[in-house]
Parts: sequence; C-alpha cells; structure tokens
Amino acid sequence: MIRLVLIAFLSFFALRGFASHIVGGEMFYDALGGNQYQITIKLYRDCLSDGAQYDANLPVTVFNGSGTQIYDFTIPFPGSNELAVQFSNPCVQIPNDICVEEAVYTKVVNLPASSNGWTLSYQRCCRGPNVANLVNPGGAGITLTVDIPAQSAIPVNSSPRFNNFPPLLLCSNDDLIFDHSATDPDGDSLVYDLCTPYHGGSDFNPAPNPAQAPPYSPVVWASGTSATDPFGPGTISIDPVTGLMVAAPGAPGLYAVGVCVKEYRNGVLIGTSVRDFLFRVISCQIDLQADVVPQTDLSTFESYCQGLTVQFENGSYGGTTYLWDFGVPGITTDVSSDFAPTYTYPQPGTYEVMLVVNPGSPCTDTSWGTFILNNEIDAFFDPPPAQCVIGNSFDFNGQGTFPTTGTTFEWDFGPDATPSTSTDQNPTNIVFGNPGTKPITFTVNFDQCSTSYSNEVLVAFPPTINFTVPDELKCVPYTAQFTNLSTASTPIYSLWDFGDGTTSTDTHPTHVYDQVGVYDVNLTIWTTSGCIDTLEMFRPNLIEVFPRPTAQFSVTPYEQLEYGNEFFFTDESIDAVESWFYFADGSYTNQDSVYHTYSDPGVYLPWQIVYNQYGCYDKTFGELKVIPVMDIMVPNAFTPNGDSFNNRFQPVLFEDQQYELWIYNRWGEEIHYANEWNASWDGSYNGVIVPDGIYVWKIKYTSFKDNITPIMVQGHVTVIK
Repeated sequence: MIRLVLIAFLSFFALRGFASHIVGGEMFYDALGGNQYQITIKLYRDCLSDGAQYDANLPVTVFNGSGTQIYDFTIPFPGSNELAVQFSNPCVQIPNDICVEEAVYTKVVNLPASSNGWTLSYQRCCRGPNVANLVNPGGAGITLTVDIPAQSAIPVNSSPRFNNFPPLLLCSNDDLIFDHSATDPDGDSLVYDLCTPYHGGSDFNPAPNPAQAPPYSPVVWASGTSATDPFGPGTISIDPVTGLMVAAPGAPGLYAVGVCVKEYRNGVLIGTSVRDFLFRVISCQIDLQADVVPQTDLSTFESYCQGLTVQFENGSYGGTTYLWDFGVPGITTDVSSDFAPTYTYPQPGTYEVMLVVNPGSPCTDTSWGTFILNNEIDAFFDPPPAQCVIGNSFDFNGQGTFPTTGTTFEWDFGPDATPSTSTDQNPTNIVFGNPGTKPITFTVNFDQCSTSYSNEVLVAFPPTINFTVPDELKCVPYTAQFTNLSTASTPIYSLWDFGDGTTSTDTHPTHVYDQVGVYDVNLTIWTTSGCIDTLEMFRPNLIEVFPRPTAQFSVTPYEQLEYGNEFFFTDESIDAVESWFYFADGSYTNQDSVYHTYSDPGVYLPWQIVYNQYGCYDKTFGELKVIPVMDIMVPNAFTPNGDSFNNRFQPVLFEDQQYELWIYNRWGEEIHYANEWNASWDGSYNGVIVPDGIYVWKIKYTSFKDNITPIMVQGHVTVIK
C-alpha cells in the first residue's frame, strides 16, 4: 500500500514543458464511513510560468488492489492562492523571480466495491531538464498516488499528511533543519526515511488520462547520487522518529529528493507515503550564522562525566546579540545573553541547548546542540607493594569518585596474569606468571561515561650475586675498582670486606691497598622488598699486591755552559732489575750510568723509569741547565719606512720574558720606554718617525742562569729610512 506525495519546485527553469507550471503536489484521503472517502489533492503552480493553467477538472483514476481500473472521476478547479516565499536562510536576499500559488482540490466520492482495496492516481510529465541528480530529467514525470487498504483488513483508515511546506531555496554548504513530520488522523505510528520517488507520464503522453496502472517505476538516479545521497557532494539525513531533516547541500543546482513515511498500526505496516520534492540550491553570501559548538568539540571536553558545569563555545558569526536557552525543563531562568556563557546544570541529564543570534531581528538564525551531563567521575588505585614472582598474589583496591549504584568496573591485568581481567571493584588473588613491571588499567563506567587510570606493579625476580675487579698487575699502592654485578628487581644493599680490615657499603666501591700482600674479598647483599633474600660471595686470594722498585738517579754537574757541556747520569735506584734514562731531548738509554751531551742551551727535565721482577715500575725526574754563551742579541740598525721589512727594533732574548727597554737620542733625551714581553721600538717619537741617525738603547732583563739576577746592557742602533 503506497501513497506518493509530490512537492516540486521548478520555477527557475528557462525551458518549461507541458506541466512545467506544476511545481509540486500532495494527495491524501480521509475515511468518512462505508466506501465514502474525502480525497484531497494539493497542487502548487509557478505563478510566472507561461505553461498551462491548473486543470479545470483534475482527473483521478481508480484501480482495485489488482491494478485493474474500476472507476474515474474529476475534481473541479477550486481557485488558487499565492503563497509567501519560504527560504532556508533569512539572512540572504531572496531572488525576485519566485512565485508559487496553491490550489486545494477536494471531493467526497463513493468508491466502487473492492475486496482488495483501491489505488487512486494522478500523473503528469515532466520534471524539466535541469534536475541535476536524475537521468533524463526532462522526460521523467511525476505520479501522485494513494493506496487505500481493503476494509476487510483495515476497516477504517485515513492516510497521513505532511504538516509543513518545504522551503523553496537552500544555500550551498549551509545547514537546513526542516520539520518533515506528518500527522496521521488515526494516531498510527509513523517512521521516516529517505527513498526514491516515482516516475509518471512521458514526452509522448504528458497528461495521461486515465493514469497508468500500478505498480509505478522509480526515477533513475544520476551517477554518484542515490536516495540517501541525493546531493552527491553534500550531506542529508532524516530522523526516523521525528521526521526532522538536516541537509547541507554542496554544489548549486536543482535536486530531486524523496521522503517516505511508513504507517504502522499495532506494530504492523499498513501503508507507505512517498513525498517527492525538489530542492533548489544556490550560492549565497551568508552574513550571519548561529553555531552551538558541539559538546565533544569543546576545548574543555574530556568526557560526559566531567561535572555539571559547561563552558559553552560560540561558533557563530555576523551576530551582535545572542540568546541562549540551556534546555532545563520547567524553568525559565536557564538563559543567557553572553557570547560564550558558563552554566551549571541542576542535575545530570540530556539537555537540548538553543542559541539564537540576533533574536527579534529580520535576519536571525538558530542553532541547537545536545549536551549530556553527568556528575564528575574519576578512577585510581594505589599499586600494591612489589612481590616475588615465587608465590605472588596481589590484591587491588579500586578507588575514585563515582555513584554507588549503576557503576561498573573493568580491570585489565595483562596476558601474564591469572585472571587477566576482572569486573570487581576490589579484585583479589591476582597471580603473575613471570617477573617484570606489569601495566594495570582500572576503568570506571557509569551511564555514557567512562574513565580509566593506569599504573604499574612490580613482580620481582630472585636476586643474584656476583662482582669483578680488573685483571691487571697490582702494584703497591694499588687502587682497586670493584664492579658489583649483582641483580634484583628491588633495591640492593651491599657490604664489602676488602680483607685488610676495611669495609664499604658502596655499590661499586674503590679501595686503595697500600701494603704488599694477598687479600680475600667478601661481598654480602640483601633485599628488603620483592624477593627478600641475603646472599654472600667469598673470593679468597683475589687481590695480590706486589712491591714497587724505587727510581732514583743523580746528575753531575747541575749546570754547564753551552759549548763543550757533558753531564754524567748515575743510577741509584733500589730493587730494580731494569732501568731507563730519558734525557728530555729526544734521546734515551737503558745503561745504568752514562755521559750525555746536550746540543742546545736550555733547562732540561730528564727522567728515569725502573722495573722490578714483578713488572711494577717507578719513575722520577731530575733537572739541569745548559747555559747559553749569550743571553741576548740586539740588532745594530733597522729601517722604519713602512715597507714590511725590518720596521722595528726588536732585541732577541734566549728565553721570552718581560724586560725593560729605553731609547735615547744623541742629546741623552729619553724618547721611548717599554716594560713588557718582547719589548720593541717602532722608530717613532710622539707619533713621528725620528730622523736618520744613531740612537742609544738600554735593556734590563733577568739572567737565564738563575732567573733572578737582573742584568743591564746598552748599545747603539742606527735608524735608516
């Protein structure tokens, strides 16, 4: 039993066919008793169309339940009224080429007897060539039809009829919220969904009379569109209970859309009505829009159970004034005019929040949002102390803030646990099969809310003991670095006995053996948690410390002049079996006593290294001086003429040092003084290069021999430019 209702908006087409004046319609019936029914057909016409006028006598064809024509009748034209233009968005200027008039055809008829019900139909062609989502829309007609069930099955029934006239225009990428609900005079239950409307008539028979017999063919959707996705790019949905439609079309154009309302009585489907209509989508410059930011998109949202206070966020634009209604039933004080208010609800629940932008203005918009509020819940547990893997059994205590009734719990102990999960608040005797750190998650569920807390417990492995010391020659004094290789899951405490009367509690101690001998080492470790145990390792004769030789030598004499110098080195070491001299000038020897001559003057630090039979060694240093014949060399002329050669008067000392330099002219006048490292003179006096001639210099420096005695020298230098 199918009824079809059509509302088609075609007022924008340049091409208008036979029925291009008809832009929509609706057919429904009311049972008056017996075989008497009132038939109502609402037709909508484009006022600006140059097509045919309303039918003077609208033809209706009647078929029995088998599809055989058994009757027909006409309804005289009742006159028409122009309707106010409706638009989905009041903040967009409405085009001025839209005009729709309505004619309501009504007639009471006595239908011929039929044991299997009746089908009443009215057909016209065509929809027009500009419908974007149909194949061959210019040849696709429409059928208005209702099915009246057999009275033997349903004695009395009136069909549902839609309550509201849809908007003529939609804005692309703008949400439409439209009430597509219907009313059923018998109070039957209604269910809504998106469906495919029917085709009717053709180019060759644009006004069938009589109408074609049922069943009727559905229109054919264009590629990329369907009954549930008529826009292609864009979205549309309808609430199956309320009939509330939410549509957000994408590209501009004209789109056919079908909505079915199914009629149920006592849970049994007794009829289906199809509403066939066209949405005209245009590009709009929208200057105002209301937008309640959804609860789950709030920057403060964590869960539905984070308390009863909400910091609302306003995604609207273009507005200057605002009206919020927070949806608390039974009160009128749950309102605010703030842009983004904060509100505390009186109790948990689900609330429909309304935001009106520019309330009372011609250009206004409304947005709705559903908010689910529950008292705040949280969950936590204190991890039980570590236990040994041998014989472990853990008890857990779930804690937090949550209602005492209606709350459920979930524990996840991981695959190594027996049991691995629990729904108790305080599970006991949880046993882990292997040692390690075990992640535990405790979840609290209440209503639509859920919160989890994770922490860890330690399942300890039994401790082990071991330690090492480097395998190396140990000569007195020997610094031993002990490495503790003991292992445990919990902290280890250590006590070392080094075998020489000393101990340590360090984990990796360093100990100095300053006496020759053989030493036992003992390590004791213990744990106080997890696997509690005490272990001891004794290693006898682990450390053997050998004696060292004593390096010692003499040099005679201590100092000599630069030329013809010779020094004698005498080995005076103790307990050595091998001795080496290093003369600090790049040469060395393993002779015990030997002469050595140095080529250059200077201070030398020769050294000796000796070894004993165990391989232990000792080293010592000496000092001697080779005194230069001349401590200083001074040039007798220079040319301060700026040619990058020989521009400064620069004495050269055997050793770099700080010294004093004076320069005098021929009249004994001091013209330069410096007291610095490697002092010099650039040949100037008061910033001007002096004339050519002979000048007197004096230098005061420290003797190389003892680095103490001051020495004063003087001479002449010639300035040549």
